[in-house]
Amino acid sequence: MKALLMSMILVSSVAWAQTVDVKDVSADTDGETTTTIEIKKAKAGMMKSDNTWEITDGTADLEGDAGATNKDAKAKWKKACDDWKKEFRQDNNENKILSLNCGTATCGGDVGNKTCTSKASYKIKTRVN
Repeated sequence: MKALLMSMILVSSVAWAQTVDVKDVSADTDGETTTTIEIKKAKAGMMKSDNTWEITDGTADLEGDAGATNKDAKAKWKKACDDWKKEFRQDNNENKILSLNCGTATCGGDVGNKTCTSKASYKIKTRVN
């Protein structure tokens, strides 16, 4: 019984030991040079990352000019959509655009004064400093 207890203590102490194997680093010391290997354990989120990009998404209200008919209002909304995309690309020259979407136009209003609106969405990668 005593031998079993001693063997369990020995095995458990070996199980807690941690080793590090570093390839191509000689552990021999010849007096001229020494090698220092430093290992740090950090909590999650504390590690330095090479990730310098952050994904950002959002929405914008998009409205075209008024038109006499639904067809006219839809064409003016399409122009507003194209202008929004062009302006967004000009303002976002350093960052990377992942997606731009004008959404689906919803047209309504009085006869002779129809307007189309939608909820536009975007997703971009921005540089984090």
